[in-house]
Amino acid sequence: HMTPEYITIHNTANDASALNEIAYMKRNNYNSYHFAVDDIQAVQGLPLNRNGWHASDGGNGFGNRKTIAIEICYSLSGGSRFDKAEENASELIAQLLKQYGWGIDKVKRHYDYAPNKKYCPHRTMDKGWDRFLNMIKSKLGNEEEDIVPNNVVNVFYRVKTKKYGWLPEV
Repeated sequence: HMTPEYITIHNTANDASALNEIAYMKRNNYNSYHFAVDDIQAVQGLPLNRNGWHASDGGNGFGNRKTIAIEICYSLSGGSRFDKAEENASELIAQLLKQYGWGIDKVKRHYDYAPNKKYCPHRTMDKGWDRFLNMIKSKLGNEEEDIVPNNVVNVFYRVKTKKYGWLPEV
């Protein structure tokens, strides 16, 4: 059981969709994270009360044990699909921050936890980490943006997907 305290941002370092990222994770019991976000939707792969294995900091590492992992898709090639995925991720992160009553200081990079200082989220950092934080901040201030057009697709334990609102209940 996990009570999250922070959010950790990753870039997938390939060009698969969010649904494909989560399907791969589920098939392979692989390096688990909570959300993958692409240019169309966010797909949730783990409940927020379960920890993932994403931060490279071990079985008792703070990153793995206490943070919600968000993978931003299409970071290998970048371009407009990655830009839209980042935009969608910023919406999701703003909603999570509001839901938990957290400030922007709760948003961290994989780089911040990895003992080997893995350069991740690579493309988000290349484009400017402060720029990304400002994108999230711009979503925090506007109460009218609480209802966003994108959906989180929740696929924890089954292949059939069901559309939910932007965030599941904690």
